[in-house]
Amino acid sequence: MAYNFISCSPDGSSLPRHDLRGWLPPQHLCWQVLKVVGELDLSEFLRGYRADGQGAAAYPPQVLLSLVLYCYCKGVPSSRRIEAACLDDVGCRIITGNQHIDHATVARFLRRHREGLKTLFVQVLALCAQRGLVDLSAVAVDGSPMQAAAACSTNRSLHALEKTMIADGEAEIDQLTGDIDDPAAAEDSTRHTATGSCLRRLSRLGDRVTRARVARDKLHERALPSAGEIRIKVEAAERMVARAAQRLAKVTAAQQQRLADYARRTLQDQAAGRRRANGRPPVAIEAKTKVVRQQARLARAQAALHRARYPRPIPSAAARASLTDPASRLMLGKHGGYVQGYNVQIACSRNQVLLAIELHDNPSDTTALVPVIRRVQHNCATAGLTSDVAGWLAGSGYASTANFTALADLPLLVSLAKEYDQTRATRLPSHDVPAGHRDMAARLASTEGKQLYARRGALVEPGFAQLFQRFGRRLHHCGTSDVDAEIKLLGVVHNLNKIFRHDARRKTA
Repeated sequence: MAYNFISCSPDGSSLPRHDLRGWLPPQHLCWQVLKVVGELDLSEFLRGYRADGQGAAAYPPQVLLSLVLYCYCKGVPSSRRIEAACLDDVGCRIITGNQHIDHATVARFLRRHREGLKTLFVQVLALCAQRGLVDLSAVAVDGSPMQAAAACSTNRSLHALEKTMIADGEAEIDQLTGDIDDPAAAEDSTRHTATGSCLRRLSRLGDRVTRARVARDKLHERALPSAGEIRIKVEAAERMVARAAQRLAKVTAAQQQRLADYARRTLQDQAAGRRRANGRPPVAIEAKTKVVRQQARLARAQAALHRARYPRPIPSAAARASLTDPASRLMLGKHGGYVQGYNVQIACSRNQVLLAIELHDNPSDTTALVPVIRRVQHNCATAGLTSDVAGWLAGSGYASTANFTALADLPLLVSLAKEYDQTRATRLPSHDVPAGHRDMAARLASTEGKQLYARRGALVEPGFAQLFQRFGRRLHHCGTSDVDAEIKLLGVVHNLNKIFRHDARRKTA
């Protein structure tokens, strides 16, 4: 048996006497997309279809993927505009074999194959590597906000979520449920109308309370320290517990020695005929003030260790979460003001070939450097790029002692000043550079460091410019998983255009 797919062949087999291959010249974008999709491994997509020929016929995943990539390459990310393009765009009609694919089918395909779309990024990166487009002599990292599919006005504080929306909403739901189940109104002539209105109101309230709970949970999740912060706090608490235990053992041993000495003197005095030993008898260990004090200190240290291992998130009063898209954050916009969006991180090599494009759940770039570099290393290894990156370049927003320590084995250059000062300064920064930054400052002040770091802007800044020029700064999906798949798709299309231009230049040459 085989897959039960709808025929969408460009040779017009589904429509007699209509050969679509002559509609457009061989160098057109649609033929390039079809050629590249033919080189991709689509097993992740095919896994979601039945291979026994049963069930309703579906569109082949390679056709839908080609349609999406073709429209995205032309700057058309909307599923409704893709549906419209299937009617009046010749390239779309060739890809679909003159079939009219509706927007719901496109949207379901994107939602159903989120994980498959993410794997395409590495596959396209491997195609770039095969064509010699990936140059690892320098890789630049940068981040920029992209506007989420939510407005700033949808943000609510923790108090508003718990008191105004969740508690009051649950109380109103209970009241409406009681009104619907009230037997006294069973014979009321307007009962059916009132019940329908109550059910609609219940549906809206239920959706609102659910979204408020998700936003509240997101605030508590953000209040949790990161894994690195937890590890640092646990290590510090363990040292405190070890010191407290050592002090307790020391004072306990000293008191036990006093008790043993007193018992020995008592036996000696009794053997000498005295009634008791000289001196006041020492108190019991459990009553000794120093021992009790050290036991209390050890108990406090153990409690602090437990809190460090199992932190209880307490969001600040200023924390806000969006009801529309709780995963998005309120962050500074590139042109002033604030936007509700995501912090998108990219890593570019020469000619703005993307080696990674990732989401970072923090408006600040500081903690994004290590995850992005690790992702680049993973993508390159998976794509078959075995050579190491000769230089990692990042702006001043990534400067931190923790990053320098975690990436000490890499040839990393992170600016400690503004871009203009870094590339044109003639001497080392002033003596107030933190101790953890001095090695990086000396590396940047060298002639080789200046020459290498001067390439950062030309590597990564045009990458964002090209993305935003084609797709804009606004995302169309909500939720971390959906948005991650969306930006991966943008990265796939970005690198595909590099491949198309390279192939066109090679044919011309």
